[in-house]
Amino acid sequence: MKTANLVKILLTVSLVSAVFLAGCTDVSGGGGCAGPSAQGWSGFVPYKQVLCFGSMEGRVIAVNPAARSDNKTFPVEGEWAYLIKIASPGAACGAMCGSSTSASNMGIYATPVTSGELVYAGTYSGKIYAMNGDKGVVRWVYPREGYETVGGVVGNLATDGQSIFFGSSNGKLYALDALTGDYKWEFQTSDKIWTSPAVDSGVVYTGNYGGNIYALSAEDGKVIWEIKIPSAVASAITVSGGNLYFGTFDRYLHALDKTSGQEKWKVSGGNWFWAAPVVKDGVAYCACLDQKVYALEADTGREVWQFSAESPIVSTPALSENTLYVASNNGKLYSLDIKKGTMINSASVGFTVYAPLYADGATVYVNARNHTVYAVDMTKGSIIWQFASNSIGN
Repeated sequence: MKTANLVKILLTVSLVSAVFLAGCTDVSGGGGCAGPSAQGWSGFVPYKQVLCFGSMEGRVIAVNPAARSDNKTFPVEGEWAYLIKIASPGAACGAMCGSSTSASNMGIYATPVTSGELVYAGTYSGKIYAMNGDKGVVRWVYPREGYETVGGVVGNLATDGQSIFFGSSNGKLYALDALTGDYKWEFQTSDKIWTSPAVDSGVVYTGNYGGNIYALSAEDGKVIWEIKIPSAVASAITVSGGNLYFGTFDRYLHALDKTSGQEKWKVSGGNWFWAAPVVKDGVAYCACLDQKVYALEADTGREVWQFSAESPIVSTPALSENTLYVASNNGKLYSLDIKKGTMINSASVGFTVYAPLYADGATVYVNARNHTVYAVDMTKGSIIWQFASNSIGN
């Protein structure tokens, strides 16, 4: 291997590790995280009247925004928290947990998904849990008791209503029966999968750290097409119209034809596009670690506008009607006019934000690095309520 390529690979690995393992420097400075395990990677998924998310303490939590706004004692009816216990955290977590982690329960990076009455969560300990969305009672766990775990689950899960799809640090993409948790198929890729798969019209799309993009049959996992790109896949894959959109560690945002895998265009940013692209009405909104949001024509990649935040953006933005909501690493939130890219308003939660945002009208929900969920009124630029996820007892 040439020296330049080796240096590039080592640099990528070290930078990725730095993002995952970054500790706190100053909790009062707006970018603090209140402890090395306080990462806050999971976004939110709605289920009836609650929002479900995962925590780094190993809990899947369902909160009712109306009850939190009224400052009621958790949990009210419909709210719940399920604690996932890991018998051997050292073996399961590896380098991602850091040397200071010794808890017996931790590790949800992935945003849960829902299908029917079930909520699904994946853990870095290598298991998938299906819980009743009304009570948080576990319906099934995969792999079953006594079987080896499947390797760390970092990317979000995906579902088509019939199956649950997820990637693993062991480089495999798995499909499970959504109702029973029974194994359906697995596909071995060339390298670890730390990003989220996407499923659309009977096809599952996934990318890995080997720079491979795969289109697989959702029914049996057989390859429809695969391509090789020059760099590791950094963001989740977004499917919209006839294209796939995703970012890579060589600082490009790519658009591929979803039927053939042929590249349609790519655009370079000043750093990685870690956040998943958000696409609406022929425009792809792409947040970047170079502190900018790029609005690009979805078919051509031509720039429509760009907006500069005050710090890098890891969090995937949220769209609500004609407003794009963005969170930068310093905890500042922005509401942007999607036509012009101009700022409508801003707010701050005071702590680093990595997790995807969730918006309901002008209310934006943020899972920050200090173990706290915030509901923010972006019309007023103020916090409505906050909920400490680590305040829940076992």
